[in-house]
Amino acid sequence: MGRRIFGAVLMGALAAVMASATAGGQAGVACCDDANGRRVCGNPLPSECYGRKYWLIDDSGVVRKVVDPAAERARRRMSDDSEDLSAQERMLRRKHERLLQAFPTLEAFDAWRDAQLAGYDRQIDQIREMPAEKADPEAVETAVWRLQEEREAAAKRLAAERRELEEALRAQQQGR
Repeated sequence: MGRRIFGAVLMGALAAVMASATAGGQAGVACCDDANGRRVCGNPLPSECYGRKYWLIDDSGVVRKVVDPAAERARRRMSDDSEDLSAQERMLRRKHERLLQAFPTLEAFDAWRDAQLAGYDRQIDQIREMPAEKADPEAVETAVWRLQEEREAAAKRLAAERRELEEALRAQQQGR
């Protein structure tokens, strides 16, 4: 009986070692598009894929990871550049990046800004058009005054963001 238990434990341990060796090795293939646009796959990574974007595909055909060396180099270059900058400069650079992602042109920002301010104008008009019998005139004027104050603050904030976007676009054009 002891030998059976020992044998079962030994077989279980052997199976676990073999499974971990298989899981630790590279399973699946790596694929990329070569210089001629043809798909090249292999395990290990084909030499045509060196320096190119490639996909790691598991045995079931699922893409498990996408590796893009150009994007990685750009990210590293950006982090190297940002190490030389102060915390305030890094924060400003991140804000500029977010603005550029959201608004690639000043026209796109202007359209969005106009829509934001038009929303305030619509609300003010709706409140003013309320029938006198349904609303307290003093409450209406207070609400209109509050919305006008909010609209003015929003307009100032949006004007400042537009100036920052202009600065970010200039920096982008100059390659900074």
